[in-house]
Amino acid sequence: MKNLFHFSKILPLIVNAVVSFSCVKDTDFDQTDSLVVTPIVEVNLVEIQEPADTFLDDLGDEVLNISDLIVFDVFSSDFVDENLLKAELVYEVTNTLNKAFEFKMEFYDISKTLKHTISFNIENSPANKPLVSEHTEVFDTSSLEALKQSTTLDITITLMSSPTGSVLTTASKGMIALKSKGVFYLQLSE
Repeated sequence: MKNLFHFSKILPLIVNAVVSFSCVKDTDFDQTDSLVVTPIVEVNLVEIQEPADTFLDDLGDEVLNISDLIVFDVFSSDFVDENLLKAELVYEVTNTLNKAFEFKMEFYDISKTLKHTISFNIENSPANKPLVSEHTEVFDTSSLEALKQSTTLDITITLMSSPTGSVLTTASKGMIALKSKGVFYLQLSE
């Protein structure tokens, strides 16, 4: 115990002596690299659920397609223009209709000029069981610039003929559902 008592008194003296006689070289903080952070952000975008009767007119006959125009200006900000490196739009479609479809997404800029088109087909579900399909569209280089300039999105769902598909009626069961998300790769620097 006596040695521990002497050591606890001597230790602060040793530390003080070492600190007093040590040298510190001048530090140049301008040599540091700038901080670069590359977050990946996932955002839910569009969700659509359309039952079979959406594809029928007032007389109960099939209509060729339905469409919706969505206005968005998220890509027009300076922050996105300067920091977005890459984007992926992921579409998940669940079809429980005995009908095949084509999904078409057209991106337009503020002057209504077409900048980019995405199109993919969905198979029919003969037994009205959920048939899930996924499509990913990658935006980089020129397609990324087109996405950044886009202010509206026109979504069109078109009925397709298929050998095992049926004609939709008011008694048809099922629906077509679309969920989409955006995966955005950013680079933030000091």
